Amino acid sequence: MNFYELAQNRYSARKYQNKKIEDEKITKILEAGRLAPTAVNFQPQRIYVLKSEEALKKINEITPYAFQAPLVMLVCGNVKEAWTNPHNSRNSAEMDASIVATHMMLQAKELGIDSCWVCYFNTEQVKKEFNLAENEEPYLLMPMGYSDEKLGLPSPRHSQRKPLDETVKYL
Repeated sequence: MNFYELAQNRYSARKYQNKKIEDEKITKILEAGRLAPTAVNFQPQRIYVLKSEEALKKINEITPYAFQAPLVMLVCGNVKEAWTNPHNSRNSAEMDASIVATHMMLQAKELGIDSCWVCYFNTEQVKKEFNLAENEEPYLLMPMGYSDEKLGLPSPRHSQRKPLDETVKYL
């Protein structure tokens, strides 16, 4: 599958089979994230792989949007290690974590593993429950697994896209 097909076929899965993701595939997904570009190559991302029964129970109690997936990536950024733009004081940790997560999401799809990007969770509760370091901000959860072929279909909104002339301007 080429990149365009991969991007076109990837969708947010919200129902998963009760099947564990193989460790070698998890490593490949994490490696794809490690290769992602970050501002000044500071690599402030911190990824927590939630796959133990205890960790999954915690995250499913924090938010219903972990979807009972067999694995959830908790994607964070260390704000003290990230680059800060001197012109506007914006810290790049969230952008860097997003680029890393996108790489992981697309690598997962290439491996036949579906995912969903989730931002609906109590960040303070996540910090506390998973003992995150003081400078680590949780930005997203990425439930992952093998999609339930009957119930894990893409939302009807998946293929609804604005035309390019509404989102792109040539100057």
